[in-house]
Amino acid sequence: MAPDTPEAAAPPVEARLGRALDGIPFLDDATRPKAPPIPGVTRAQRARGRRLALYHRHHLAELAAVRGALDRFLAGTGTVEAVTDGVASMTLTENYRAFGTLCGRQCHLLQMHHDIEEGDMYPRLRRSDGLRRVLDRLGAEHRTVHALLERIRAIVRSVASAPTREQVLDLREVYGVFERVVISHFGYEERELEEAIGYYDAL
Repeated sequence: MAPDTPEAAAPPVEARLGRALDGIPFLDDATRPKAPPIPGVTRAQRARGRRLALYHRHHLAELAAVRGALDRFLAGTGTVEAVTDGVASMTLTENYRAFGTLCGRQCHLLQMHHDIEEGDMYPRLRRSDGLRRVLDRLGAEHRTVHALLERIRAIVRSVASAPTREQVLDLREVYGVFERVVISHFGYEERELEEAIGYYDAL
């Protein structure tokens, strides 16, 4: 398997709840339903199903850009204890604004991607009784991703108005978990829907 695929890139997502992550449901790969094989599916249909991964690669590239901006912001503070003084500096403020802009754009794009899936692609796939449990699980994982997005937005607003050491630690923790959850979710979706997307012409 290529190293840039979600399955290869994603470490296990542990149910480790920090203060900043209270109330966020975590993904558990062991409980994910599996899609049944589709008899008669063709190689061409599988290839069409793999187009979903192309959309996901775009989002993963965006996430990497957001991570880079966050790393530059955190590096500019020197230590997390210095954040309350550092945010006022011009360079650090620019890095923080770059992170906030990229993060806001990616939040919007990812939410739009999930809305399209649930509004168009998933209903087409529900013609298969065997896929319904998988689709229900994917919808639940979308809600986990969105809960993490909202938590990130809230912390970003707090850091912008009155930064504290705890908020910066929270931001680093939540964004790291968010990345891992998205990578794991994308891999599961690509793996289980590859045949069905092409077979039902859902994308």
